[in-house]
Amino acid sequence: MNADLLGFEQSVLRKMNGFIYRCKADEHFTMLAMTAGIERIFGYPVDDLVGNKVRSYMSITHKDDIAHVEKTVNDCLAKRADFDMDYRLVAADGREIWVHEAGGGIFDDNGTLLYLEGAVTDINAFYSRNQQRMAELARVADKATDVLELLRYLKLLALNAGIEAARAGEAGASFGVLAQEMRKLAYQSEELTKSIAA
Repeated sequence: MNADLLGFEQSVLRKMNGFIYRCKADEHFTMLAMTAGIERIFGYPVDDLVGNKVRSYMSITHKDDIAHVEKTVNDCLAKRADFDMDYRLVAADGREIWVHEAGGGIFDDNGTLLYLEGAVTDINAFYSRNQQRMAELARVADKATDVLELLRYLKLLALNAGIEAARAGEAGASFGVLAQEMRKLAYQSEELTKSIAA
């Protein structure tokens, strides 16, 4: 391989916010090879994981996400499709880090599965921002519910004002028109607020 190309690959891998790997398709996802990003980001030396020397890859996968990872990989392998999934890894210091994995199976000419390979990227910062946005949207939805309550009250007031204007006859005609416009505005505002809440 060209030395410049090799230098380019190493440079890119050092900058990657994650790691690439090749592993067995066994219950532990036994690592055959992986890049140094696993240590730089997650705190585990490569040698600890390759061949399950100290720990297996599945042992650092969040226990609540193991079934999801196994099902996704198995379903995709059955269809000879690449997998694409998000789950959590538990770093050496105990932090739960959301990752995105894109990978797939490598098969020989006879269709026998040889191993899996792919890339795992740290998406924790993105996931945290997403959670904050969801919390902000939830707050907006709560405020929208408050506005809907106020609009229901305004519709009731407009209805009562229309009844009183009708009782007043000609003297209340202009007030009746105002009450009707208030009611129309309240209905329009309610529909807009409902769409924002949705």
